[in-house]
Amino acid sequence: MESIVLLVIIIITIVVLKLVMGKNKKAIIDIANNEKLNNITQKLKSNIEICKEILKKLNNKSVTIKEEEKTNCFYFIATNKIILNRDNKYFTRIQTIAHECVHSIQNKKILWFNYIFANLLNLFWLIIIILTIFGIITQYTFFIAITLILIIIFYVIRSYLEIEAMTKAKYIAKEYLEEEKVKETKAIVEEYEKLNDIGIKYTCYKLIVSKLYLLAIYTLITVIFTYIK
Repeated sequence: MESIVLLVIIIITIVVLKLVMGKNKKAIIDIANNEKLNNITQKLKSNIEICKEILKKLNNKSVTIKEEEKTNCFYFIATNKIILNRDNKYFTRIQTIAHECVHSIQNKKILWFNYIFANLLNLFWLIIIILTIFGIITQYTFFIAITLILIIIFYVIRSYLEIEAMTKAKYIAKEYLEEEKVKETKAIVEEYEKLNDIGIKYTCYKLIVSKLYLLAIYTLITVIFTYIK
C-alpha cells in the first residue's frame, strides 16, 4: 500500500513540475530565434576561437577544446575537455560557450563528486531493480526512501553547479562582446537575462524530473511485485 501511495505522489509531483516549469523549453527556443541578433553574432569568430579567448580571460590553459556536429555543449571533468557544437547560428552561443568555460574553473572536488555520485546513483538504481526482481530486496519503502535521499543530494550539487555557471556566463559573455565592440551588446545581454530567468528554472526542472522518473520506475516495480506475492 505504501508503494502505491508513494507512486501516486511521485507521478503528481512530475506532472505539477511539468505544468509549472516544463513549458519553458519553447520560450528558450523563441528567445534564441532572434534573427537580428543571430545575424550580428554570426560575424564573430568561430566557437573554438571564442572558447579559447574566454578561457584565457579565466586563466585556464589546461582545458582541451573539441568541436562536434549536432551535439550539446558540455564540459567533461574526467578528460578536462570542453565539447562544442559547430553551429554558430544563434546569438546564445556566446553565453553557452562561457557557461562551459565557467564549469571548467569550478571547484574540482565538487565537479568530481558530482560526476562520481551521478554515476553511482544510476548504478545503485539498476542494482536495486535487479535485486528486487529476484526477490532479494523486500524492504521496498526503505530503498525508495534511500533513492529519494540520493536524488536530493544529486539535485542540490548539480543544480548549484549549473546555476553558478549560468549566472556567471552572462557577465563573461557581456565582457567578451564589449571587447569585440559589438554595438548591440546591451540588447544581447538583455536577452541573456531573459534566457537565464527561464533557463535556470528549466534546467532545475530537467535535473530533478530525470531522476524522479527513475524513482517512479522503481516504485512501480515494487508495486507490481507486491501484488505478485
